[in-house]
Amino acid sequence: MKLILIDGGPASGKNTLGTLLVQKLTGPNDEFILLDLDVYVERINPSWIWDDRQTEKTDQQKARKDFAQDIDKYLQQGISVIAIGERFLTKEDIVDFIQRLKVVCSTYYLYHLSPPFELRKRRLEQRGPSLLIDLDKDQSERDSNAKWYGYVYENINSPVEDAENMMGLIQNNRGIIDASLFEEG
Repeated sequence: MKLILIDGGPASGKNTLGTLLVQKLTGPNDEFILLDLDVYVERINPSWIWDDRQTEKTDQQKARKDFAQDIDKYLQQGISVIAIGERFLTKEDIVDFIQRLKVVCSTYYLYHLSPPFELRKRRLEQRGPSLLIDLDKDQSERDSNAKWYGYVYENINSPVEDAENMMGLIQNNRGIIDASLFEEG
């Protein structure tokens, strides 16, 4: 079983690539599932608009807890998981996520999707207006990140070609992070 984490800002292609990877990696001896943290948030609050910060924080924590529980459930069943929606910009982000899981893996795959900003803007415009997404802020945070764990993948090809490329990275064990690096937090 594998746990493949895909990080990327809004309109970076997480869902598209995750869905294609599930299709490509699932075979007679390997079963994969895509889990998206956003789905868990939307179950609690479909509008993504909160009356106050405390309620937002509580709802986000519950969604993350439910997300981790489902990841654990599938891993325990021997089903590999592709997880999207979490932010893995810092070591602390990764440690926080790993500590929420009960199933212990010795290694994790982590991929950061990094399409050009202009491509992200075009993709977001195609989706339609969203007042909830600050693409400039997200890009600024990503640009200022000093240390990237895992593998940074510039997905600039067709989704099918990017999925093929990422599948090759997974099969060649590129993007593995060792969980022991994060035990001390």
